[in-house]
Amino acid sequence: MKSKKLHRIRFISSNALRQVLVSIFSMVIPFLVIHWCTKELWGSFVSLLLFSLLALQVINWGNKEYLLRQFSLHPNQIKVDYSRVLFTRLPLVFIFVVVALFYFRVSFGLCLLLWLVGRFLSHSVEPLILFEKKFTLAIRIEFGCFVVFVLALFLLQLQLNLTLLLLLYSLYQFAKGLLYFLTFSQSFSFKNLKIDWQYYRLTFPFFLLSILGFLASKVDVYLMERLGNTIVTSDYQVINSLLVFTMSLSAFLYAPFTKNIYRNNAAVIKKTQKLTAVAGVVLVPFSLLIIAIVLQYYLSLKLGYAFYIVAFLYVYPSFVYGIKVVDLFRQHREKNVVLILFCGALANGILSALFLYLDFGITGALFGSALAQMLVLILFHFKHFEK
Repeated sequence: MKSKKLHRIRFISSNALRQVLVSIFSMVIPFLVIHWCTKELWGSFVSLLLFSLLALQVINWGNKEYLLRQFSLHPNQIKVDYSRVLFTRLPLVFIFVVVALFYFRVSFGLCLLLWLVGRFLSHSVEPLILFEKKFTLAIRIEFGCFVVFVLALFLLQLQLNLTLLLLLYSLYQFAKGLLYFLTFSQSFSFKNLKIDWQYYRLTFPFFLLSILGFLASKVDVYLMERLGNTIVTSDYQVINSLLVFTMSLSAFLYAPFTKNIYRNNAAVIKKTQKLTAVAGVVLVPFSLLIIAIVLQYYLSLKLGYAFYIVAFLYVYPSFVYGIKVVDLFRQHREKNVVLILFCGALANGILSALFLYLDFGITGALFGSALAQMLVLILFHFKHFEK
């Protein structure tokens, strides 16, 4: 029994470490580009980044959630399901590549082809990594590719421009995706490459939850990229990534208790909710202090107390309502979650646009997002206790 618990702890810790490393690597890249080049360069790159992030939300289309369920129900059909779903989602990649070729210059579109294919392959093997618990192997791939990418950035920093940065980043994503695909090639089967159009209907709820969650946390960044200049866009994208990472810490806190939550244990749910809420009171201010130091000393960005009060209101609600989301899933009330996330994304878009239009800048955009998060918290509170 003791060894089983230790094995479970190692499993959770390894996966958490992998997820944290991926997030940290993503957050470090803009700092390196800004440090070795300029904020203007990163601000110009953000439009390409935002396009790819939205494209990948669609391209992923419920891949992880659906395949994990299929692998658990039919472990002898892993090759069939993995290959079929991979091939079924492939047309989405080419659709967004065509869009990129029309929306951006041709050279950018070709680079985005490498970027999207690489991320497509990486996301495709995510269910295999989780199901087979290949976390150490995944960490090695992530770390190795990141080191090579950073080394290339360092060596070419004097020649760095938007085209070269996009090419290097696209090659980085493509190389990583190819390594993942080759590593799990034993799960791939050519004879099972067929498109299953029913997949899109079956996985639509997973897709909807994913895209709404994404928009709820990123719509303000899209608005800033449209309405702000490249320097402000650069600053706000970095701020958003740091704050969203802080929000994600709540998920790490309650992840070990998820099994008990699905066992319909009301006491554990209540206890876990209190734990995450109390932990957030400590973790969020501490994280914001670190963020303030990072922004001031690495981005030369000194923001007032009002900004960090707003940042707290933006981040903290996730520590309170996160467990309620899982509990609503336990009660098979996914439609409530979809409705609330839709309201949050809509409110974020309207309020952030309003405050940006009124020229409140970075603090105004974040205030709109914070109000949207408070709305989401209130809605989850009432839906959680609604009979």
